[in-house]
Amino acid sequence: MAGASVKDGDCTRRVRMGDSWATLIELPGLRLTVIEGPERGRKRDFALSTIRIGTAQGNDLVLRDSTVSRNHARLEQTPSGWLVADLGSSNGTLLDGVRVREGYAKEGSRIQVGETVLELKSRTENHYAVMREEDGLGPLVGGSSRMRELYALIRAVAPTPAPVLIQGESGTGKELAARAIHELSGRSGPLVVFDAAATSPDLIRSELFGHAKGAFTGAAESREGAFRRADGGTLFLDEFGELPLTLQPNLLRALESREVTPVGSDRTYPVDVRVVVATNRDLESEVRAGRCREDLYHRIAVVRLKLPPLRERREDVPGLVRHFAAKLAADSELGADVLECLARHDWPGNVRALRNTIERLGIVARGRRATPRDLDLPGAVAASPAGSVDPVAALAPVASVQAADASGKTLEQAEREAILAALRRTGGNKSAAARLLGIALTTLKRKLASIPDGELP
Repeated sequence: MAGASVKDGDCTRRVRMGDSWATLIELPGLRLTVIEGPERGRKRDFALSTIRIGTAQGNDLVLRDSTVSRNHARLEQTPSGWLVADLGSSNGTLLDGVRVREGYAKEGSRIQVGETVLELKSRTENHYAVMREEDGLGPLVGGSSRMRELYALIRAVAPTPAPVLIQGESGTGKELAARAIHELSGRSGPLVVFDAAATSPDLIRSELFGHAKGAFTGAAESREGAFRRADGGTLFLDEFGELPLTLQPNLLRALESREVTPVGSDRTYPVDVRVVVATNRDLESEVRAGRCREDLYHRIAVVRLKLPPLRERREDVPGLVRHFAAKLAADSELGADVLECLARHDWPGNVRALRNTIERLGIVARGRRATPRDLDLPGAVAASPAGSVDPVAALAPVASVQAADASGKTLEQAEREAILAALRRTGGNKSAAARLLGIALTTLKRKLASIPDGELP
């Protein structure tokens, strides 16, 4: 059972479950019950923000009622409540006995489509994920508390259909977070990445929705857009803040109807796409300034993820250095003086800048021990002299087995000394030592297995 809770904003909060903290996502949804018609007694629960009703396959609620049109009506969740819209049906849509083209439903409202009457009741669907001791999640790296909270939120939201807004400074890993969401979603289709900043404003519409042959000069062949390529999977809209305001109604329509119309065509194509959006802009400020539609913002920001800048999780730097050195096969030795410079730097370019620095070290210090001067970072040369570095700061194993700290210690010796120093500092508390070292508790326990009990404090 959940105990104390801490509100995080939007529909997420942290709750206490026994001895652990968990992330709870509360997704608003509804239950539709057939109270009159051929399928009387049928009930369906939905956690979707848009629900399509009709007899055609592909609708969210497919009815076996000959008086219902193929695509009859749509229910859309808005900040003002559930909006019921008729989709040009033959027999019309009645809301609480009144024929409507559009109208807002209330709790217990009755919606009539053909001979079928549906009763609407709101509900909340809860998704939990417990915070774990872990050094990473999918392509994301880091065992700090900030990152473990992020991992719990990703695990909770990934299996749901909820749109996700990822916010964070440039270089914090927003695309990696989107990939982690997709990998854990269970969706069989691909992850398609669309970078609005890298696409000409004149081509964004055709790149997103596709175009028909001859739709414009140079359109020699018809082409599927990003939405159709992502069918059954996830569409990652990067740099969302760069989308032109004139295109936003088209995007909103595609998200609401789950259909796209290629440029130069009058044919619509249904798409089953989970949308993840990323930006380094404050979208609430963009809404107030009139540069982002408010209805579109509410559509994409059902769940919000905030990626912390690297300067706010410095304890993750050692693990990131190790990860990038192994990935890039960096053939250079990193001493404790270099490691401390890396940990002290503020990294305005965040994780991307750290990766570029490690890649550079592998080139300029190839086959030798790197020095702070090789880093080419502001203030790097003025870092602590060799021998004055806290042993804990030296725990940053890298790819080269010849890695050594400033005193010439082997990698294994540097690791062991850092672990023992952390345990002494924390009075033998392994959980606290793991946090101090910037690694997961499971990683620390694995390393402790190779240290004789007689050496432990």
